[in-house]
Amino acid sequence: MKRPNTLRQLNQFYVMVILFSVIFKVANSQENDSLSVIYLDAIANQMYSEADQIAKQRIEQAIRDYGLNSHESANAMIDLAIAQLGLEDFESSITNYETAINIIERVENQLDKRLINPLKGLAEAQLKINRADLAEVTFNRALHISHVNDGPHNLEQMESLNSLADLYINSNENKKAADIEKRIYYLQSRNVDPDSLEMIPALETLANSQRKSNQFERERRTWRKVIKIIQNQKGKDSLDLLKPLTELGRSYLYIDFAAMSYDDPPVASKGDSFLRKAIQISENHPEATWLQQVEAKINLADYYVLSDRASRSYAVYREVWDQLSEDDLKLQYRAASLEEPVIIEKINPPTYFDETSKADEKNLPENYREAYVSFNFNVSKRGLAKNINRASFNPDGLDAMHKVIGNQLRYLVYRPIFRDREPIIANNVNYEHRFFYKQRISESPQNRDES
Repeated sequence: MKRPNTLRQLNQFYVMVILFSVIFKVANSQENDSLSVIYLDAIANQMYSEADQIAKQRIEQAIRDYGLNSHESANAMIDLAIAQLGLEDFESSITNYETAINIIERVENQLDKRLINPLKGLAEAQLKINRADLAEVTFNRALHISHVNDGPHNLEQMESLNSLADLYINSNENKKAADIEKRIYYLQSRNVDPDSLEMIPALETLANSQRKSNQFERERRTWRKVIKIIQNQKGKDSLDLLKPLTELGRSYLYIDFAAMSYDDPPVASKGDSFLRKAIQISENHPEATWLQQVEAKINLADYYVLSDRASRSYAVYREVWDQLSEDDLKLQYRAASLEEPVIIEKINPPTYFDETSKADEKNLPENYREAYVSFNFNVSKRGLAKNINRASFNPDGLDAMHKVIGNQLRYLVYRPIFRDREPIIANNVNYEHRFFYKQRISESPQNRDES
């Protein structure tokens, strides 16, 4: 007679257990959601220390509730890696990205789509420690996973492709960068009307690729196509013409020797008219900002300097000086643009000792070391580095590399520095370069001790 009561009590007990379990999970879920909101706010406000602490709480909670091998734990690890990247704790960030990637691989597989974002973050962290060789492999893996899951023509791979192109540019591998940008162009231009405004981003990518491939005549045709589309769609005085006009003008800094045999060969002075047209549009358009007007003039003046006509640039820079002498905001812009050293023609010294490009360093040895060298020099009124001297370096014994870098400094071009509307010679300008060198076996600490 007492069994029904016992069964009823057991049922009630199980119901209470389930109820408490549900309440516990709901409470944990609410706590996790609350931490996620606080974390995102901290990241948005660049409060990376706070984000770091919150992410660590989320990791503890995820492991407690779901176990280490769970997507929740992996996501919390990724959040921590992002915060550490903001704190510039790159080694810790790399460790946590790699941990998250390993968890996802264990829970799913090595081609799971959820690997793409942590792989991109890992590559970014690897770049921060100057390991472009590792970042290249990581970006390519993210692209491979993207192709496996979404096909070779998916648009979600654009971010990885752009990052990979930037990596090759910074590594002075223009051919590889151009190839990547050509892939981006094909993706951007698929199923797009070739005469529509939507085609412009693809054409801009194509023009950048053509410049890196030294196809300067093709690049100019591409920029003219962009200009024609904008003129047809928005009018001949549209502010959207400022960028393509400027880039078309700058393209005349680069001349293919084969083009010198033309009846009307391209010369640097032919770029002037396009840059002047940009100034005219910015000055006459009622919606143009003072910044657009100033930048259009600076672009022309910089072009004169880069095309070895610095004396013609001074009058334009003086116009800019006067235009930026009206209020505090413009004075700050003037100080940053005309009163401090600004590089307008960069150089890309080699990153690895005895190598001219990262591509030659397929298997970086484990005994590599980081080195740095700094130079000081004067910047002439024409924007050129003069009286170059090696200021400091570490370690000793890399004179050959220092000589290579010092020679490249002669190709560096600065915007002339102005004081009271006049160009001056800037003294003690500093340039620092960090690179890697291979430690010879004979130089290892162990061998030194043995000797």
